[in-house]
Amino acid sequence: MNRMMGYAIFLAAVSALALLLTACSPSASAQRGQELFDLHCASCHEDPPPDLKKQPPKLEGLFQAKYLPSGAPATDQQVRKTVIEGLRTMPAFDQRLSDQDLNDLLAYLHTLH
Repeated sequence: MNRMMGYAIFLAAVSALALLLTACSPSASAQRGQELFDLHCASCHEDPPPDLKKQPPKLEGLFQAKYLPSGAPATDQQVRKTVIEGLRTMPAFDQRLSDQDLNDLLAYLHTLH
């Protein structure tokens, strides 16, 4: 095997390893989304206050279902609308989250299984 071929095989192996590691770790967007979720959402969706009349739904598997707990389609567009406008006892986050925040939050929600 000549030197160039060995170098090409080495580069291919390094590239494959980088792709594998990227696929196994959450994206920066999803990581930021988790931080936003922990800050704005977890207090109700993960550990709801006992005095709420209706307990907020858990969000694991949100996008694996065909429909959201509200009955709306489980799509990015519908989840974005719910977060922006609020729903029933859930407050609206239109003034608290930027478009990039919403993108990051959605990226995180897609990782919940």
